[in-house]
Amino acid sequence: MSEQFGTLHCEPCASCRYETWQRIVDGRLCWYDNYYCAAYEVHACDDGRGVPPPWVRERIVAEEGTVRLPVGGPDGVPLKVVREWYGLTLPQLREVREHGLDATPVEAELLHGMRGGPRG
Repeated sequence: MSEQFGTLHCEPCASCRYETWQRIVDGRLCWYDNYYCAAYEVHACDDGRGVPPPWVRERIVAEEGTVRLPVGGPDGVPLKVVREWYGLTLPQLREVREHGLDATPVEAELLHGMRGGPRG
């Protein structure tokens, strides 16, 4: 994933709009982040695959909330998938194994299909 940075020369105002969302496209998690301000004629956008960068995911969570998913075991999301997707350390992985994973609704939809191991 490449990161894009830009300097926007406007103060946040009533004209500023953010659109941030996730989708499942061809069985893969994708994210989109758009910012535009009609007053200053500024438009910036970014997108990618996989779990979005923290600042994008924070906006999605603020808008849509989270779904708690079990991790590991016969009914949970496989540990390997959770570790790879979210880049968790072993202590973090133990924590989500014990307490569950807070996924966005779109992440939960995709991860739900992975519960109980790979599907054949």
